[in-house]
Amino acid sequence: MKHYPNRRVQRAQLFILKMSQYLEIVCALVLIIAILIAFLSIPSDLYNLFLDNGFSLDSFIKKSFELVIGVELLKMFCRHDIDSVVEVLLFAVARQIVIEHMPVQESLIGIISVAILFAIRRFLFVSALDDPDKASQELEKDSYIHQRVAEAIAQYKKEAAAATSLQEKASQMVHTAEIDDLGPK
Repeated sequence: MKHYPNRRVQRAQLFILKMSQYLEIVCALVLIIAILIAFLSIPSDLYNLFLDNGFSLDSFIKKSFELVIGVELLKMFCRHDIDSVVEVLLFAVARQIVIEHMPVQESLIGIISVAILFAIRRFLFVSALDDPDKASQELEKDSYIHQRVAEAIAQYKKEAAAATSLQEKASQMVHTAEIDDLGPK
């Protein structure tokens, strides 16, 4: 958020920010109510599916996908991270591919979209963009690990040098013993 030197502009900016946060909470509450209302019909739909009273499995799957997308959208409202946006898009595209009986070309485009979203999530997602505190913790952890590894290597080199000198002393003693006549005197 850019800060302006004018106090009035700063107050207006802060007011707009607070209002957007409150509106986001109201949207999340409305979404929760809608999800709960939609979820109330699931038990009767399951019962109709069990009795096979002309109930369509496609409509049940469609409703289930819509509930899942609604829950993911709600999580996106709460978490505010890139990963949740990608998850919502994945579910939306997957729902479109599974539920709608589209021509092969459109299904192929949907499958390519899912593959691109997975690639974005796997290769382009940088968690440091979402949580700078987590990134600094990771850097501290990495530096601690590097420090411990460097200490272990230094200790190993010191022990290896000591072992080499012991080995040299032992070989010298053996060599001296060979030179000395150890026979009976």
